[in-house]
Amino acid sequence: MSYITEEQQVEELKSWWKENSKVIIATFILVVGGVLGWRYWQTHQINSRMATSNEYEQVVQAYLQNPQVNTEVLQKFVDENKDSSYAVFALFARAKSAVEQNNPALAESSFQQAVQISRDDNLRTIAALRLAELQVQQQNYDAAQTTLNNVSDNAWAGSKQQLIGDILLAKGEQQAARQAYQQALESANLNVSDRQLLQLKIDSLAQ
Repeated sequence: MSYITEEQQVEELKSWWKENSKVIIATFILVVGGVLGWRYWQTHQINSRMATSNEYEQVVQAYLQNPQVNTEVLQKFVDENKDSSYAVFALFARAKSAVEQNNPALAESSFQQAVQISRDDNLRTIAALRLAELQVQQQNYDAAQTTLNNVSDNAWAGSKQQLIGDILLAKGEQQAARQAYQQALESANLNVSDRQLLQLKIDSLAQ
């Protein structure tokens, strides 16, 4: 049995460290740097979202208080935050205000811009449905039909079919409208009030 003296052990450790220290230090730096970088990125993202949220609240509040004066302020916010859902929310707020002020042209352009910039499928679909509803109210039926062609998510099939029925009814195609309303009624994603309204429309066309 061989015995290694304490001095030999120290020398072997020194030799091993000399050969491997650079790799160990580099690995340590990479690991620590990666963890710190990830935490920094997460913190940066959270702070960025909070800042955008706060700016959104301020911009929309200012716009609603005085749309004429703050139109450019809201549009600037939208342009600078196109990758954020807050830009779409700002456009929704402008559209709602425009409808209340009897300015359908501004409401329509707001929804159109929301459809164009939204990266969220649900928000894009909501914007398209609201745009189509507004176009129907303005009797711009062909434009509404084109807008609805962009709605492909089955989760919104009921709302889409209800608007298609409204378009067909306005064009005098009562049988086709009734079929569209019936398809809408079969959707699982409608609330109680929508179902009641659809049933009334179907019943009125059955007479």
